[in-house]
Amino acid sequence: MALDRNQYVGVVLAGGYRIERFVGSGAFAYVYYAKAPNGQGCAVKIQYNLAQDARIRFTREVKVLREIPPNDYLVKYYDDGMTPEGYPYLIMEFVDGITLKEALKRRRVWPIQESCDLILQLCDAFGGLHQLGVVHRDVKPDNIMLTQTQQVKLMDLGLIKDAQGLFKLFESEDIMRGRDFAENLDKGVLAGTPEYMAPEQFSDPSLNDESLAKTDTWTDVYSLGLIFYEMIVGQKLFTFSPPPNASQKEFATALLAFLTKRTQQRDEEIVPPPNVPYQLWTVIARALHADPTMRQHNAQELADDIRRYLTSGEGVIEQDSDKTSAIDLANFAAVLKLKEADEPKASPQPQNNAQEQLYAQNKQSLNALPSVPQTGGIVPNYAGVSGLPNLPGSPGYIAPIEDESDGNFWLWMILILLLLICIVALVVYLFFIPSAA
Repeated sequence: MALDRNQYVGVVLAGGYRIERFVGSGAFAYVYYAKAPNGQGCAVKIQYNLAQDARIRFTREVKVLREIPPNDYLVKYYDDGMTPEGYPYLIMEFVDGITLKEALKRRRVWPIQESCDLILQLCDAFGGLHQLGVVHRDVKPDNIMLTQTQQVKLMDLGLIKDAQGLFKLFESEDIMRGRDFAENLDKGVLAGTPEYMAPEQFSDPSLNDESLAKTDTWTDVYSLGLIFYEMIVGQKLFTFSPPPNASQKEFATALLAFLTKRTQQRDEEIVPPPNVPYQLWTVIARALHADPTMRQHNAQELADDIRRYLTSGEGVIEQDSDKTSAIDLANFAAVLKLKEADEPKASPQPQNNAQEQLYAQNKQSLNALPSVPQTGGIVPNYAGVSGLPNLPGSPGYIAPIEDESDGNFWLWMILILLLLICIVALVVYLFFIPSAA
């Protein structure tokens, strides 16, 4: 029998929490506004879907909220329990405000400084989760609340994943009761919201061996990058638009086409927006890599990149697929400029049409940037950033140096050393060995 959403209005739960009104519903639970015994408002989430996998996911959410350290930017846990009818519930902080989705409808394009501030709060919201190797997997404007004072509150941990196995270990060692993290609930399940999902979230469900899954803390970083892009550009990077009044078959066909396009998306096809300072774009573009190992590995690394941009105006450059970090290229770029001034100009190399188009787009983006954008008084310094290696022609792009003598220096040194050793050996053999005999 389905649970009537108004059934618990007026009911007092264990601990003295009185449910006053229905607030909303999700795929598995109803949410209510309630009053604690001390009069404080709170939110009560009652699960109405009692399917086995749904109950396990609900229990996982409760366990994680109960165990992670307090966080000002993550909805707070108060209590949990079971109704007399057998429906599990979770009592949390009630957030008085609006969702980021509603805020984006009221103002499509956000100033750079405000966007950075909000994303920084979101990164801080993930602090405890990512430290414990827990992935949210459904980071989207719907699940982000903004209070009256513009403080972020991250909500809805119903799709969390114990990506690094810490909670599974706690359960196996009986540090934590139950075995809720032992079972793989993700086989064949597309978990998340397609427009805000990372590429690995599309491919992981088809894996037979869960140990090969790539979904990890960097998956949330990708979703944060998409939200960052949407705030400062005014539109989503990827839009899923099924036909109006689509049948189930038409919807499935449209979704499959969208997923196919997303999985085939190449990094170089994402063009820097003209209103975004290029140093900041390198931070966002790093978060949006299709290859998760090329992104910031967790929300803290993304926050570090944003703070570095805000304080110094510096962007980031990728180093390798195993570890990506932010570095200052101002001195390096200056050295290259001196070197280019001393060397004869090389004849331009022919480019294919795609490269020429990308070059034109990037130059247009640079020319369109305001002299002092909304960056909190920071004046962009495009010469100090190399940008992305896969975006030739972008501001500050450093072309490969075709000076073979530099690359062969140590090879010549080794050859010369070997030659000297041979000469010394020959001299010893000719002059000293006969004398000793």
